[in-house]
Amino acid sequence: MKKSITCTLLCISISYILYAQAKVSPEIYQISTPFPYANDISFNGKNFYFDSSWVKAKILAANNTIINSDSFLFNFDKIDHRLLITKDFKKVFEIDRREFKAILFYWHDSAYIFKHINFINDRDLFEVIISDNGKYSLYKVTRTKLVKGHYGGASYSATNDRTSDVYLNEPEYYIFFPNREYRTIHLLKKAAIERLFKLNPDSDIVNEYLHMSGNKQLYAENEFKQLILYLNREVL
Repeated sequence: MKKSITCTLLCISISYILYAQAKVSPEIYQISTPFPYANDISFNGKNFYFDSSWVKAKILAANNTIINSDSFLFNFDKIDHRLLITKDFKKVFEIDRREFKAILFYWHDSAYIFKHINFINDRDLFEVIISDNGKYSLYKVTRTKLVKGHYGGASYSATNDRTSDVYLNEPEYYIFFPNREYRTIHLLKKAAIERLFKLNPDSDIVNEYLHMSGNKQLYAENEFKQLILYLNREVL
């Protein structure tokens, strides 16, 4: 999800981030360990969030300092949920998830913000789609699994003796309500969205918005994002 470079990292004010950047940042090697499987992975693969090229990034460390080095490239393994860094692709390191709170990836003219939400779980990185402390927020976790190709068997034919390996992305969306309770939704069906907000005070606003979309039964992520933004404009 595209984010403006001026987006708030971890819901902290921009002024605080700029202040933090002036501090002495810890060395990346102090919060990372060598990645033991570096020789066994493709550096440009569908298991990575950025599957065609590694990217620059800034890290908000556990001690609230900003780590920012143009010498390193970053990527995120969607299967094992590992944050990986390298200088030259000869040595790859994994950032200890306990040592950072959030990361801001830079890709061309866009930025992608991920953060830990430890009271949900201490393993996942949650992609920030909408962040609003006083209203609705929207986060996403992408579950990626590798489905191996089938050799022979029922899929065998003279021209195709196996199917290809496939990476399946299954998003989980986390909706934070103004009272800071949260719920999850996987498939963005109209009926599922209506159930999500059924007992919510703003359910009428949601139903009105969905009604305006006509007979649509399945929504794309950006359409769901627009619904949350619409709610935030309507809620006082």
